[in-house]
Amino acid sequence: MLFNKLHNNSLATIIAVPFIVILLWLRLFTVDMANITALDNPAMPIWNTFILPWLGHSQFIAALTSLLLVVLSGLSVNRMVTKHGLLHAQSMITLLIFSLMVGAFLSVQKLNPVLFFLLFFTHGLERILNQTNGQIVNRCFDAAFLIGIGSLIYIKGVFIFPFILVAMGILRTLNIQNILGAFAGLILPFIFSLTYFFVFDRLPWFLLEIEENILANPGQYNHTLFSKLFMTSIILLLALSLLSTVRSLPLRKVKVRYYFRIFIWTLLLTTGILLTPFYSMEMLPIAAIGASVLLASFFERITNKKTKEVLFALFVALMVSGQFFLY
Repeated sequence: MLFNKLHNNSLATIIAVPFIVILLWLRLFTVDMANITALDNPAMPIWNTFILPWLGHSQFIAALTSLLLVVLSGLSVNRMVTKHGLLHAQSMITLLIFSLMVGAFLSVQKLNPVLFFLLFFTHGLERILNQTNGQIVNRCFDAAFLIGIGSLIYIKGVFIFPFILVAMGILRTLNIQNILGAFAGLILPFIFSLTYFFVFDRLPWFLLEIEENILANPGQYNHTLFSKLFMTSIILLLALSLLSTVRSLPLRKVKVRYYFRIFIWTLLLTTGILLTPFYSMEMLPIAAIGASVLLASFFERITNKKTKEVLFALFVALMVSGQFFLY
């Protein structure tokens, strides 16, 4: 009865879900395992100059910051699911699934530039989904502006901007005015940054940093037998979730279909990015956005209660086991 107990809007569940998420981060608070993590994410000057000195030198503060970033991002995803009726019942199950997936790999879970970009991206996506007739261009600008700010911390995030155009196309708001508004929002943070470094005569250095960060490879994850079985299980489960969601779309309201398509494309595009040599496991938190929504919908749609509970329990057990066997 684990899924049914967590998939409701009771006070006990609202308290239990954040507590479970905190438990997933205990190893970062208690054990310094940074030296054995697999990835070395490239970082922009704002990370090396401000964020890392303030938040990264204390194990406790770094772990707490990582936890807060994931919770705030997961709450944004959960709000989108709840507000737009992607699940039949209101709950925090999407936040829980999202946190379980992000917290499975230590290399992804530890404080890194991608988690800051994740926060800006989820809130930008939330702005896109909250479009109303009189505010569409403003929402497009806001979403792209947030991605632009996030890209100043994790520059490769700028290549996720085309997804905003895909989302606009799905929502039938892709026109010249909105495209220009989105591009203006994306480049504005870079204009401010370029102006700052130009004034202080460091523009060539900043441009070189951008180039090096774009071309840098964070390192490839060396898979073990367990990690291969882990990823295979997740891929199979996501494939089932994707098929289930696609089959259910004709039964959904038109607007809900649009929102599901956006999350489907989020998963597909980030999966495609992961296959390129310029990205590695650091993109898993971005992929977890679409994956968590599809999995939550998949578990909810299973009519056989025993099957639902067994599959969800196996999923939770698999994610928790990553705490001990993945790095």
